[in-house]
Amino acid sequence: MTVESKHPLWFDEPCSHSNIDALRKVAGESVVPLGFGAGIDDPGVFQALLREGLIDLVRPSIGIFGISGSRRVAALAEPYYVAVAPGHNGGPVTTAAAIHIAASIPNFFIQYLPLPAAEEDRAMRREIVSPHLEAGKGGFLEVTKTPGLGITVNEAALEKYHAS
Repeated sequence: MTVESKHPLWFDEPCSHSNIDALRKVAGESVVPLGFGAGIDDPGVFQALLREGLIDLVRPSIGIFGISGSRRVAALAEPYYVAVAPGHNGGPVTTAAAIHIAASIPNFFIQYLPLPAAEEDRAMRREIVSPHLEAGKGGFLEVTKTPGLGITVNEAALEKYHAS
């Protein structure tokens, strides 16, 4: 059984992005798009992978690059016709940022949401910000119509869930 037979959207981090020889080998032997971004904290790394034609999907971490930096990485990828799938392992505030990034870049592909398995954790995420953005409808998230990130942070909930 091969990776290709499962028809994944992309192969995420199949090897270290710093091992160009291994990356060339994987890229040459697979038709599955290759995605990189975890642990990359320098836009120049994305640029080098793009120039080499070794990356099919850039996955800038919103926690590392923020909104502006993620948009800059997307701009680097655009002339190469490479899609962007911003990643984050943060909370609902970062999800609000991710939605705004998605709405503002022409080469956006898909957004991963780190939704926890435990209902208690999902309830906490719903309580921390309003409106609750992570529910989605039909697989889509909505961009808010209010200024900024379009959310209100519930500071009482932050205090309630603050780890001592």
